[in-house]
Amino acid sequence: MTAAFLAASTPEPVGPGRYLTRFSSEWNQGKGAYGGVVGGTALRALEHTLGDPTRPVRSFTMHFCAPAVEGEARVLTRIERSGRTVTHATVRVENDSDVLALGSATFGVSRPGIIDYLEMERPVVPPPRDVPRLPDDVPMPDFCRFFEYHFCLGGAPYSGGPVAETGGWLRPRDPTPLDAPLCVGLMDAFPPSVLSRVDGFRPSATVDFTVHFFQTLPRPGQRDDAHYLRTGRSRQAADGFAEDYQQLWTQDGVLLAQCRQLFAVLG
Repeated sequence: MTAAFLAASTPEPVGPGRYLTRFSSEWNQGKGAYGGVVGGTALRALEHTLGDPTRPVRSFTMHFCAPAVEGEARVLTRIERSGRTVTHATVRVENDSDVLALGSATFGVSRPGIIDYLEMERPVVPPPRDVPRLPDDVPMPDFCRFFEYHFCLGGAPYSGGPVAETGGWLRPRDPTPLDAPLCVGLMDAFPPSVLSRVDGFRPSATVDFTVHFFQTLPRPGQRDDAHYLRTGRSRQAADGFAEDYQQLWTQDGVLLAQCRQLFAVLG
């Protein structure tokens, strides 16, 4: 049986640079599918168009223009330029009513030995087995039923806390290889950090995000049922918008990706 996220984010090729997909309400957050599955679908189409596993994605940006409501949608990709080591590509997700999302990606060959450092440490948190799993009866967006959550960083949404931070251990409920599209899905699966400073319910929506990948995915030896630590911290909000800076770590402290996300806080 195909893992749920993989099935939901794999579009059907129908021509050069053209794909069909169908967004389902079971993946909804609010009025449409959550950004992680929309972005994951777009990135999977871009990877298929490129067709070169020696050039993994290095940077991926999505702008969310309208809700991805239930129904059929088209994914249109274009290779803008392909040089000796780097390829730039763009993607458009649309349905018969509107453009849903616009994106771009940079793919590049690995160049080991050029430079390598990490001046950041994974937060010290208990292992996932020591953190209670979020019960199924806690109110969460529809799509969250496909993931297993172990909150252990920051405060709860709408708690009016002093710090805009949220995060914890996360994995799909179906064992799924961690490729780049799933990495996008995991980065966007937690509530926005800004909501932990909001006192009382307020809806929010992703305006855009940019993910930078520091590893070639899937990583050799990575278990399909592995937990990943997703951190999130917001340090600025103004005029109804808030930024969010996120990381995705393995249990043994490898930084897989970072994401800079902009949210609109509504209501």
